[in-house]
Amino acid sequence: MLAYELPYRTYTGLGSNPDHIYRRSENSKQGTFNMFTTYNLKLNDIHSFKVMAGINRVTYKLQYNWSQKTELFDINNPQFDLANGTQTAGGGTEWESQLGYFGRINYILKDKYLFEANLRYDGSSKFPKELKWRTFPSFSAGWIVSNESFMKGLNPTLSTLKLRGSWGTIGDQTVANTLYVPTMTSMNTTWLNGDTRYQAYKTPNAVDANITWQDIENLNIGADFRFLNDKLGVTYDWYERTTKNMIVPGLEVPYTFGGDEPEGNYGELRTRGWEVAVDFNHRFKNGLGINLMATLSDATSVITGYPEAAAKTVTNASAYYKGLEIGDIYGYRTDRLYQKDDFEYDSNGSLIPITVDGYSVYKLKGENPSYQGFLQNSSNFKFGPGDVKFTDLNGDGKINNGSAVVGDSGDMEVIGNSTPRYQYGLRLGADYKGIDFSVFFQGVGKRDIWGDGFLAIAGYNSSDGAMPQTFAGDFWKEDRTDAFYPRAYNNAGSAKNNNMQVQSRYMLDMSYFRVKNITLGYSLPKDIIKKAYLSNARIYMSVENFFTFDNLKDLPIDPESVSGYSMFNSSNYNSGRTGVGSPLFKSLSVGAQLTF
Repeated sequence: MLAYELPYRTYTGLGSNPDHIYRRSENSKQGTFNMFTTYNLKLNDIHSFKVMAGINRVTYKLQYNWSQKTELFDINNPQFDLANGTQTAGGGTEWESQLGYFGRINYILKDKYLFEANLRYDGSSKFPKELKWRTFPSFSAGWIVSNESFMKGLNPTLSTLKLRGSWGTIGDQTVANTLYVPTMTSMNTTWLNGDTRYQAYKTPNAVDANITWQDIENLNIGADFRFLNDKLGVTYDWYERTTKNMIVPGLEVPYTFGGDEPEGNYGELRTRGWEVAVDFNHRFKNGLGINLMATLSDATSVITGYPEAAAKTVTNASAYYKGLEIGDIYGYRTDRLYQKDDFEYDSNGSLIPITVDGYSVYKLKGENPSYQGFLQNSSNFKFGPGDVKFTDLNGDGKINNGSAVVGDSGDMEVIGNSTPRYQYGLRLGADYKGIDFSVFFQGVGKRDIWGDGFLAIAGYNSSDGAMPQTFAGDFWKEDRTDAFYPRAYNNAGSAKNNNMQVQSRYMLDMSYFRVKNITLGYSLPKDIIKKAYLSNARIYMSVENFFTFDNLKDLPIDPESVSGYSMFNSSNYNSGRTGVGSPLFKSLSVGAQLTF
């Protein structure tokens, strides 16, 4: 049965709501109005002006209704008349609108000095009446140094040099349109009388009455160089992007408050990065042409403002606090795998169980050994030979996470970051007497993740029935003590259990180098194809994604993948498991291009 059949959505299913028919219908209307005008003026051949002014307006309105009826007689023929249970219905209306006025002025002096100023005055229905409107300015300037008389001697070695910079702020209102409205949700309840359903309303959510626009402030400094009569070009940019008044949850409230804390303009996020691009084009006298395009970029983001009382927990990856670098991963430092001679044995050759800090553990050899019973997440699991030995970073004789907050995280520290760093790409091309060749590479220099699922976690769940050969052929056992993975143990579907605590040893290194495309083509001579009334005829062969070099130890995981995302679903796909999204295909294609 089709999951979606526009403009109606029909759903039937079993489980918590068996044998029912549900249908939803909606109508949405979007309106866009744009108008602008420009005026150009040039004075004495040295002053150039361009002025623009305009207005844009966007509106959106959605109305929907739905009906449901239970006790459907035949799920293969879902009809309301073929159901005999309880019928319910609902619906609603949503709307929002934005209106903006904008202006721009450009000024060029002597084709050397460039100036630009912008001003926007924007309003949004998503904020309270007195805070709907904000003014957002921006400015930029450039200097074409190569047009100065003192630079002429460097031409054509340095044919173009331009220095530029810009600063500006723009408003962001991509948030829910009910953040400042204390809404009450209706429901049916049998709490007062188990036999009677009453109409009820939930307590209105707490709101911040002063919520307003988020301000995105951008600072950019860059330079453009071209050498050798523009054959070689280099572009460099450094930028800082700051989201001020970022809308985030406020101070935590006690459970007795009866709801969640309201969101407001309490946060600030700063991103700093740089980009460099190099291109080169040249054709030799013999007809050989070559071209190159290379890019390299990097950026990091840091929370520079957040409510001071926010919990700075290190065990919750989604917890924000001031000073957090986005993507930081807290975990334990791995020492090695325990071996048999790390433990003491009784007269029967059995491990000796003892109790340390309330945890049942096996007795270790040596003076003041560090016990890690805190990390034993299963009642039938004790760290023994073949299990992971973690590092006692704070030297207190036990492995734990302290208070699990920044500044008191016990033996946990930042062991990686999931933000892609040092992203690069390289395209090379050449052509000669009708033959053309191109190759495109791309990669990421640094990216870490802690995986989830049976492809990333050794012993994730034995009932899955299969595991990568990387795990199956390299786990610890008495005749393979140099193995990389710990002894076999079923973690019952957990990615953070016992041996597989978040740690440095089994962190996934998602850096990679990939040959994305190789293409070889041949264009037939013009004097031959014109007899067939063709202006162009080219045959080619292309390969995609044939070669990838990574550091994943042969795990069947695409280093470009993002856990929980796929081409089919962008939210918690396959329960967020790593490497199980839409697969990356290797492809070989042969074709012809004909132009008549």
